[in-house]
Amino acid sequence: MISKINKAENKSLILAGVLILTATLVMSAAVLAADNDASQEASTTQAATVSIVGKVADTAITTITFPEGAASATISTPYNNVDTVTDAQVVAGSDSEPVVRLNNTSGGTLQAWLEITTWSDGVAASEDYELVTTATTNVAVVDDVLSADGNSASVDTSVTIPTTEYRALYLELVLSALSGKSGTSTLTVLGEAA
Repeated sequence: MISKINKAENKSLILAGVLILTATLVMSAAVLAADNDASQEASTTQAATVSIVGKVADTAITTITFPEGAASATISTPYNNVDTVTDAQVVAGSDSEPVVRLNNTSGGTLQAWLEITTWSDGVAASEDYELVTTATTNVAVVDDVLSADGNSASVDTSVTIPTTEYRALYLELVLSALSGKSGTSTLTVLGEAA
């Protein structure tokens, strides 16, 4: 029994940072309920070992916004409040740019986990991610599943972040077929000692 408890303790996740994503999908008045707008927010107020920062500057991110898109559309150009809409995420065969970076400020290497809560009001059909080294600039597709159905999930990314290093996070949201809905979700970034 004690052996099982020790194994559970060794596998417990260390909260490395919290990225709160709040998305609001709003009907565009000009398109008569055909387009949706998704906005997400991020917070690092509780982060002790992982900072969620801008694409270049080590400034804490407070918001990630998905631009407007039609119902059932795939939105792959979110942007954050530091880099703004003029420097949105780029997914391409070369010169790709993430929406945010994760910086390991702990004393050791961490293996990254992502957890997502269910999107409210059924606004998301799915959400995907890519977590890569910041030197990787050829992210042509974002297809690692974060949530296959817009519901809660816990994902071991199998990506490690050595202390003082960064990883680039790419996000992609597929909207549901519903129009004119608003919803929220929370994404938590966790680190497990590697």
